[in-house]
Amino acid sequence: MNAWKATPKPVRTTGTTGSPTVTGGTPLRSALLALLALAVISGGGLATGDLFDDDYSDCPHGTRFREGQIADLTVARDADAEDEVNVAWTTTDPATWGLGPNTFNTSLVVILDDGDDLDTRTLSLGAGKTTFTDVRTGTEVKVQMAIVVDTPDGGYLISDILEMRVHQSLSAPAYTTDITVIESSGFVLFELVPVGTFYYVGYNERFGNYRADGLLTRPRTARLRIGLANTEKDVDGRPYKSDAGPYDDADFEAYIMRLTDEGGDVVPGGDDVATVASETSYQTALTVGKTIPGSSTSDLANDDRVLSNVRINDGGKISVAMQNLPSLPFAPNSITPANQGLSFINAPPPDVGSLIFALAPDEHRDFPIDMLASDETYKFTARAVNDRGVIISPVASLTVRPVDKEANISSVTDYANTGTSVTNAYVTEFTVFK
Repeated sequence: MNAWKATPKPVRTTGTTGSPTVTGGTPLRSALLALLALAVISGGGLATGDLFDDDYSDCPHGTRFREGQIADLTVARDADAEDEVNVAWTTTDPATWGLGPNTFNTSLVVILDDGDDLDTRTLSLGAGKTTFTDVRTGTEVKVQMAIVVDTPDGGYLISDILEMRVHQSLSAPAYTTDITVIESSGFVLFELVPVGTFYYVGYNERFGNYRADGLLTRPRTARLRIGLANTEKDVDGRPYKSDAGPYDDADFEAYIMRLTDEGGDVVPGGDDVATVASETSYQTALTVGKTIPGSSTSDLANDDRVLSNVRINDGGKISVAMQNLPSLPFAPNSITPANQGLSFINAPPPDVGSLIFALAPDEHRDFPIDMLASDETYKFTARAVNDRGVIISPVASLTVRPVDKEANISSVTDYANTGTSVTNAYVTEFTVFK
């Protein structure tokens, strides 16, 4: 399986210090062989390594391998299965460890702690990796490993304990945000319109649903854009920026996105690509219109139709995108040509009174404008990583099916164009699956 692996320096937990010898300067390996041959001495309590405490004992002579027999422990969340954790390490040749006939009683023990019951793997000395499944997400995972010899008195640790932790300290990102209305009294969320949702899926800076040759766009080269919102919020309920709060504490670097087709194959150009911060590209918001003069937020709340910039398939229940609804409970931004299903997302005007808008994404990734084939289903996945490449959030997924329709459009007026002549115009109906 493909995984992003982080290799920070492991914590080495040792039970003794100094060069391990016994009376008369007998080497460690000779003492160990003598001990294992007798196997009649009860082991004492384990000095360190809390995951090994219950079922394993320290070697009675306090002897430990500490010459790099096991080293370089790495722990990484799997890139394909979010509840799997890949663990790897290096070993020297077990034939050089001096175990003799006790080789068959010696193994590598790897223990994982995700806050539930411990998961223990007992592996052959030649193993170099293992994968734990059904691991809790959104939590810290601790892994310890050591060389253990099995005796009639139980398992004895005969090496240092290696330890590594990975922490999914951030919640999964979101591909959506609430549609919000701002009035003189302040912010009022569409809490009474459960599906008043803006999806960060579309073309260019404003997540439009149309493209054409000659169209002026931001960025200058027309792109498919997928956005992500941070979901960790401050005491006022506002999302933290990517360089603040828990994101700063976790050394957040980016969201890593992957795009697969309906057969599960990775789309070229969509294999584990990083997002960039969106703050510098936007004027805070993506506006969709204003309240109708004389109306109030109650008019919006009482409209039970879906208000979204995309078509939604909710378990077979279809909701049309708001630009295709026959009427709206607000005055949408103007766009030319009208009544052709073009999305009307704009930049905030100077006068923001009674403005209906969605917050801009915190992160985004641009792809070629023709990345998605028409009438095919695609899946986007994203997870946060820190500056060492360690996965620090659960996975967020979005399934999208675009359908392109050729449009009879020769001129466009929108947030970036004023009567711009265009050719080869297409309107894309983006359907998202909930």
